[in-house]
Amino acid sequence: MATIKYIGRTTDFRGKTLWEIVGNLKNFGVGRIVVRSMFERYPEPSFMKIVKVEALPNEEPARKVRVTVEKTFRGQKSPNLVQIESVSYKADYRLLSKHEEASYCKQVDRAAKIFPREIDLPPLLQEFVARETGKPAPKIPIKLKVGRESRYRVAKEGEKPTVEVTMNIGKPASPSLYAGCEL
Repeated sequence: MATIKYIGRTTDFRGKTLWEIVGNLKNFGVGRIVVRSMFERYPEPSFMKIVKVEALPNEEPARKVRVTVEKTFRGQKSPNLVQIESVSYKADYRLLSKHEEASYCKQVDRAAKIFPREIDLPPLLQEFVARETGKPAPKIPIKLKVGRESRYRVAKEGEKPTVEVTMNIGKPASPSLYAGCEL
């Protein structure tokens, strides 16, 4: 019995290319919902509603297509139409059936994560800063990079944060290794 051994890069793609999907649909699938399998890992729905389809010149090795879509990523709808062209060759798309569209596309409200204004320093740095400044428990302010799809923010004055940031190792996988240690 011969053993088959695959050589090369592995992919996490599951599905068909956009060209394969829209080429087999009436009116090239305008009005239908397409889901990228890579985005199904998120708890919020991520999908694209096809608005317009344009064929591109045949370039080997993959057939590409320019698709204009209304994109919803992690439950947040993009305000503008998005063109998908450079990733249309990836075999990572699936078409939602018409009876599945309503249940899949229902909007889910995501709660914003509110971080505290300041956090503790790491233990060794806290000792150095305490010696330098004379403060018993110095803290450092948090600076968050806010993106266009970010649901994170720093707490306002007097607001209670929803996320707790601590300087410890958390719950260990093997608590017996840390018996007698203060965590």
